[in-house]
Amino acid sequence: MLLALVSLVFMAAAVAHVVYHDARYKLTLALFEAYPPAAAEGKSGPRPVPVLMYHKVNPDPRTGGLGLRVPPDKFAWQMDFLASHGYHTVSLLDVLAAWQGQKKLPSRPVVITFDDGYLDNYTYALPILRQHGFTATVFVVAGTVGGINSFDYPVRQPRNVMMGWDEIKKMQQAGITIGSHTLNHPHLADLTADQQAYQLRRSKEILEEHLGRPVDVLCYPYGSYNEETLRQAAAAGYWVAVTTVQGLAVPADAPYRLKRIRIRGDYSRDKFVHELLRYY
Repeated sequence: MLLALVSLVFMAAAVAHVVYHDARYKLTLALFEAYPPAAAEGKSGPRPVPVLMYHKVNPDPRTGGLGLRVPPDKFAWQMDFLASHGYHTVSLLDVLAAWQGQKKLPSRPVVITFDDGYLDNYTYALPILRQHGFTATVFVVAGTVGGINSFDYPVRQPRNVMMGWDEIKKMQQAGITIGSHTLNHPHLADLTADQQAYQLRRSKEILEEHLGRPVDVLCYPYGSYNEETLRQAAAAGYWVAVTTVQGLAVPADAPYRLKRIRIRGDYSRDKFVHELLRYY
């Protein structure tokens, strides 16, 4: 009798949990519909743009925790949500050009980015992006192409396989922008000016040699940078760079301090929508 009562209590708690989160999602969605984000280009001039930050898209928990890993089914739902609610993917260069008055952005623009260059970006994320005709930017650690995540394995992360040149080229052919995430993923702010210059220049050279196109966008590993990094990014020929600081990308931070919105694998649906809206 007691066991049956305990089971009923747990079942009721589970149902209440589902109902609560379903109600939260519906409320968040209602707020989204009532107060949609403004277009990035309006009467008052350039507007903020959300830049979403992903790392891994992988169903296998052995590749790491949900801080950096978004399961493919969640990623698919998130892309479905963006597509069904009028979002249009654009590149970082598109955003910069719009802020400079050189082009117009569509309503509800969004930039999708992936850090590091994991093989699962090609295996799992790309097919989902292509279903919606979405573009994205993948920031590749040039020194780990075709290898593993030597920059954080085995101290901080499990072993992960990185994309090889074949996968990176196919991503580029599919309309994905390839950017630099330095040569071997150091904390740039801890390096000398010469060391920073080498990380930024050499990674750019390697990527351009293999891909046959300019590499104009940069992402700072661990979000680590200083004033010297900004000078070296400009000297190396990058047009725009992103950080790990949370928030919307705004003209005041252009071109080398753009904020992003981190998307974790443990986000619920309402949390994902909340993150899209919270910085407006």
